[in-house]
Amino acid sequence: MPQRQPQPRRVCLYFGSFNPLHQTHLQLARYALERLGCDELWLVLSPLNPHKEAGTLLPFDWRAAYIERALAAEERIRLCRIEAELGAPHYTLRTLEVLRQRHPELDFSLLIGGDNLEGITRWYHWEELLRSTQLYVYPRGEEPLLMPELPEGARVPILCQDAPRSSLSASQLRAAALRGEDRRHESAVPELWDDFVHQVQALQH
Repeated sequence: MPQRQPQPRRVCLYFGSFNPLHQTHLQLARYALERLGCDELWLVLSPLNPHKEAGTLLPFDWRAAYIERALAAEERIRLCRIEAELGAPHYTLRTLEVLRQRHPELDFSLLIGGDNLEGITRWYHWEELLRSTQLYVYPRGEEPLLMPELPEGARVPILCQDAPRSSLSASQLRAAALRGEDRRHESAVPELWDDFVHQVQALQH
């Protein structure tokens, strides 16, 4: 009898600037592990999101160290720094191609927000991305999830209607830091709140 080939490990990629990482990011990462059948989830830290302004972005190394601290007790969630090695611009499809070259034994999927799915036609080679990669889509706040018209041969994105919903955003935490409002309980690393405030204030100078 021929031996059955082992199934490839399923790794869900969650891209973001994580500026900073907060509790909702962690809740979504754990959801992907518990409900989507993923073996691991990688937080792919973006040096600069091509769809966002650079003026409010905390230093890459600080964000990376902050994430590592937040994940210290997590066995199946890890930080992926690959985009720091790749030349700009940083596009999801390009990063995926490099990851697949380096890790041919892994089966990669993507976790994205509903707003990203609605605007996916603006992404770099979005048709190829949808054909090559399974997308899991979580809702943002109370907005309904809407499916765009898909190109021929695309994998149908899976809408995760039961994913954690939250209106919390990293920009809210940065604004709170500037106002002197303590929202450390919503951050990913409450004990680093004061350092986070210092980093946000430094961006203003």
